[in-house]
Amino acid sequence: MTVPDKDGGPARGPILEDAISTLIPRRRLVKEQSLKQAFEYIQKNKEPFIRDFRTLLRQPSVSAQGKGITDCARIVKKNMDAAGIKTQILPEKNGNPIVYGEVRSKSSSKTLLIYGHYDVQPVEPLEEWDSGPFDAKLQGKKIISRGAADSKNNVTSCIKATESFLKTTGDIPLNLKFLFEGEEEIGSPHLPGFIDENKERLKADSVVCYDGDFDETGRPKISLGVKGLLYVELRCKKAREDLHSSYAPLVDNPAWRLVWAMNTVKNREGRILIKGWYDDVEPFTPAQSKLVGKIPFRGENLLKEWGLEKFLNAKTDKEALKKYLMEPTCTICGFKTGYIGQGSKTVLPGSAMLKIDFRLVYNQNPKKLLSALKDHLDHHGFDDIQVKPLGFLEPSRTKPSAPIARAAAKAAKIAYGLGPVVLPRNPASGPDYLFTKRLGLDSIWTGSGPPSAYSHAHAPNEYTTTDDFIQGIRYISAIIHQYANPN
Repeated sequence: MTVPDKDGGPARGPILEDAISTLIPRRRLVKEQSLKQAFEYIQKNKEPFIRDFRTLLRQPSVSAQGKGITDCARIVKKNMDAAGIKTQILPEKNGNPIVYGEVRSKSSSKTLLIYGHYDVQPVEPLEEWDSGPFDAKLQGKKIISRGAADSKNNVTSCIKATESFLKTTGDIPLNLKFLFEGEEEIGSPHLPGFIDENKERLKADSVVCYDGDFDETGRPKISLGVKGLLYVELRCKKAREDLHSSYAPLVDNPAWRLVWAMNTVKNREGRILIKGWYDDVEPFTPAQSKLVGKIPFRGENLLKEWGLEKFLNAKTDKEALKKYLMEPTCTICGFKTGYIGQGSKTVLPGSAMLKIDFRLVYNQNPKKLLSALKDHLDHHGFDDIQVKPLGFLEPSRTKPSAPIARAAAKAAKIAYGLGPVVLPRNPASGPDYLFTKRLGLDSIWTGSGPPSAYSHAHAPNEYTTTDDFIQGIRYISAIIHQYANPN
């Protein structure tokens, strides 16, 4: 087994050094040495790599608010150009730019498409940050910044891994194509059009979506698909403006209208009550169920981290894990109405708004379910509620036997000295269906961020560590190498 040095240095073990020290075919020897040389280059260049990463973090790129997107795309392109990647910024119609790059291999005809995103979540609530959200503050080994774990760390890792091969060997183990988008955090609304218009440009053998984390045991996570997403906004408008609350017997309250409406959508057990919602759900295959049984899940640790005493509607860790991975969800993400300032103000709101996300499992169609939601509200007497869709993502899946999945599993052992945790489905969402369905490619989701339950991704004080960042460069380097050289 390959075990990283205690000081965080290059991974050392039989996969690399023992192989080199034995009598093996010269061609294989050269290939093994290319990864060893890349690891050594990464070790020697830790400080400049971290410096470039922090520079990228200091550039805001909040897609939901349109802040700093173009400037961030330019920085990503600059870093890719410096690494030796032929790069261009491609516009999306009515959307944020795609940073696209290619590197041609002299030794392989195989092509790997790497997906990532440079946009980040909004930083609010600002007052809960210990430092500025774009200061990229270095606190010990922690780098605290929006985007540190999701997902500028992963984008930078891919760039630096490529640089490490090119600078040491003058070549790359296989052809690489990079697609870094600026709208993932708002549901990738314009990426489908880009994919459809660029199928020839994006031809590849497999896809790595390098946008993930490792688990709390330090093992990389490899997801063979993701949940889908339907994100909607519900609005109800009654009086022209907020009224004195004494008029409550006379005027319909839009806040109550939304509360009552949601009470018909989901029950206390988490079951979604919309007709036909579960009709198209495909259960896990035996192979997928077998993977679930191997996933370490330490519920007690999560509850402690979140400040909770128990999970919702799950008495055991096994039950909680199955619900987490297998079930569709309905989540109120935000509720805005009336007066929520300090002290009291007796008002009857004139309007109310809810934001909701529905996570979907394989074979559920978000646009079909949007129609079902609208029909449900009308049927229950809530035709005064406006439903505005904000995002659609279809669920996806890839077989456990896919060559890219096998390569990533071997790469995990090389980079971390540990076998990966393989998830049949990531409970989060992303545009994976565009690769698996539109392009017809095997695709995995993996990455090198700290466990999402602890890294504060999407929350104040998001962080990664310098060690995790450098290890992530080694990991994607090993994936590239192993996919090019499966034997």
